[in-house]
Amino acid sequence: MTTQTVGIIGVGHLIRHMMPALVSAPADFLLSPRGEATAADLSHRFGLTVAGNNQEIVDTSPTVILAVRPYDALAVASGLNWRQGQTVLSLCAGIATADLAPAVSPASLVMAMPVVAAEFGESPTLLFPEDARCRALLETCGPVIAVADETDFTPSAAIACYYGWVQELINQMITWLIDRGVGEHIARPLVAQMTRAAATTIRERPDASVTELVAELATPRSFTLKGLDVLRAGHAFTPWHDAAAAVAPSNPEK
Repeated sequence: MTTQTVGIIGVGHLIRHMMPALVSAPADFLLSPRGEATAADLSHRFGLTVAGNNQEIVDTSPTVILAVRPYDALAVASGLNWRQGQTVLSLCAGIATADLAPAVSPASLVMAMPVVAAEFGESPTLLFPEDARCRALLETCGPVIAVADETDFTPSAAIACYYGWVQELINQMITWLIDRGVGEHIARPLVAQMTRAAATTIRERPDASVTELVAELATPRSFTLKGLDVLRAGHAFTPWHDAAAAVAPSNPEK
């Protein structure tokens, strides 16, 4: 595959965790000076070049990853001179195509939503629309899931927040075990791996609905069912829907 130059504007927390995976792509990366300490660290660790300014990145990179904070995205993008044939891969959560596309015109806009598990090749990254160059980059970070419609992308992107919520749920169960005398060296890997095991079963058994998979475990008089009954009686799952709705309100067009 031909090596391409990929510029990165906004070198912060997300890029710091994506870079260990991204460097395996056939690309030469050019980092923006924004996020100076992180850019210097990544440059040292991976032998990457730090540009003098953002316009230098735009001028030399056929593909540019835009990874600034969402509230800065429009101001940063609209202040640069983009060109025809260029691709801007936005990792800026919550910014609609209708708002960001004019700011990067005449370049083409692609949206993605990775998470920091990219560092370990485990980020399930949402992509809209499908784009071969962007897919090649993002697949170094984990499986890429492309959608054809932005009305699917927006609510699905909320699952990047769910990633953090699940980590807190894991933390709660680790703490529950530690409070009962179990060492953290046991509790942490046990709960983390059990969570991964549940997710793996759902991913690898598309022949069965998730409801059916749960029913296989929550049989009459089972401890699984006993616990689920407590959770359901306490309406434990309703707040999860509410949390998702808070970050991705329903689209009336769907």
